[in-house]
Amino acid sequence: MSKSGKWSLRAASFVLMIFCGAVLCFGQQGPGDPIVQAAIKTIRAQARLSQDTEIKFLEKRESQLTGFYAVKLLLTLTDQEIPIIVYVDKTGEKIILGNLFIKGENVSQKEAGVARRRKVDPAQLEMEKSPFRGSPGAKMKIVEFSNFECPFCQQSWMKTKEWMEKHPADIHYVFKHYSSGPQGEISDFSEMAAAAQEIGNEAFWLVHDFFFSNEGQVLTKGERGQAKERIEQILKEKGYDVEVFRSAMDTGKAKKRVEEDTAKGKKIKVHSTPTTFVNGDVFVGAISDLVFQEYLGKK
Repeated sequence: MSKSGKWSLRAASFVLMIFCGAVLCFGQQGPGDPIVQAAIKTIRAQARLSQDTEIKFLEKRESQLTGFYAVKLLLTLTDQEIPIIVYVDKTGEKIILGNLFIKGENVSQKEAGVARRRKVDPAQLEMEKSPFRGSPGAKMKIVEFSNFECPFCQQSWMKTKEWMEKHPADIHYVFKHYSSGPQGEISDFSEMAAAAQEIGNEAFWLVHDFFFSNEGQVLTKGERGQAKERIEQILKEKGYDVEVFRSAMDTGKAKKRVEEDTAKGKKIKVHSTPTTFVNGDVFVGAISDLVFQEYLGKK
């Protein structure tokens, strides 16, 4: 993963879509300042941004390009906040996208500033509502939106587990369900883990670790009934009340837990698994050894 100040892969693709110096014509449109509206509409169209991509207006001022304003916008992607400059002429009809160079200096980049990693207020993550491992007072607090049917989530967990074993006092890990199929359906396996969650924190982790084991990953590709029987067996062997598990499944209580986590994820722009928040900083995909080293101060 890239560090703060570097462009994400999506941002890089965005740059490739823009033809430096291309001039596009639009009339005045939309409420508010027509210059700003023209800049926002052009960026959204030309970069093919989804409608839920937030574009924030930061500043409009006279440009070094005669007859044009420099409109500074901030694009908020899943894990990055990317400042850009759009040049709009004073009629609002001509828009120039790309980098403006004056005497060899990239004026656009200088005026825009660098991209930075998106940060979410940790309070929005509601860590206290979810299963956790490690001390709440640890210096590195990880909240991961995960799915047991996602092989990348298994890899992410194995990496995190490795670091937690090395630094047990320094990492606090919180698990959030993110389970939504094409039709909005909830994964049976997420629901089973959430049902174990109704028994208690330790029961949840017992099921969590099983589903992310090699045996568990095989079962997540099979039938619900077979997996449910295996989970009940595992819980019973450890002395847990299986009736609590069954009740959470039958009454929909477990499904509701998964739905609540998933809705929370969508609200804070989680679009895929794993998506990880480290002390509020957003990372898409598994976090690397370099990220662990950075936040633990082990460089």
